[in-house]
Amino acid sequence: MSSNGSFRSVHLVFLVGVFAFLVQLPMRGWITLGVIAGIVGVIAFSIRAIRAEEHRRTMRAVQVEQIFIGRAAEAAAAEEKARTVRQQHIETLGVENAALIDSALSALEQLSASEAARTGWLGDIDFAPDIRGITDNFEKAHALRKVANTLSALDKPSDDDRRILAEAKNAIANLERTASERVGSIVKCATEARLIDKTLSDKRKDAKTAEQRAELHAKLSGMLYAIEAAPNTTATDSAIDAVIMRANAFREIMRPN
Repeated sequence: MSSNGSFRSVHLVFLVGVFAFLVQLPMRGWITLGVIAGIVGVIAFSIRAIRAEEHRRTMRAVQVEQIFIGRAAEAAAAEEKARTVRQQHIETLGVENAALIDSALSALEQLSASEAARTGWLGDIDFAPDIRGITDNFEKAHALRKVANTLSALDKPSDDDRRILAEAKNAIANLERTASERVGSIVKCATEARLIDKTLSDKRKDAKTAEQRAELHAKLSGMLYAIEAAPNTTATDSAIDAVIMRANAFREIMRPN
């Protein structure tokens, strides 16, 4: 007989033996086996549930990590872009003029986010032409200054050098003054928007206070009216007066002659 056939025979004998054992079991034994089978089933189900929950937690952790990595990458890209734009501004406008442009853009962000702008109190808030004009003036002034500095660095300056350098200096001053005034105007617009926001906020606060005051007045008036209209609850035969009188009488009796 082959080994495979021997294995089948042993397996068959084992199954027959188990079946015979189960048939001979009393009712209590069947109940015990059922309880054991139920416990084993509950344990197996719990293990599967725990593993499934661990898998879900792992997947959620992976998703959160991917989202965090994506946001970090976006923030890094935005920061790098801002740094590049900042460097370009410095190269084309100069350090001080680039700082003024930044202040103008920051003021515009504040203005656009204000309630005054969102609710239409400021009308059209498209400052793109202003920013372009300011940038153009600063660029021209910076370009003039670079060329003028190169010219002034030459040896043996001539009268023509001094004349044209003076003209360039005046042009630079006029361009930068005009642009700086426009930047100041934009910053002032942002300040005005903040003041309008404060006024609107104060108005809402005052209106809420007035509403609360009216509610409290009405409530107090109702309470006072109820108290005035209610009958006198002071007992006419109160024990207070009687006890005080008896205490006074007791002291009078016990007072030595």
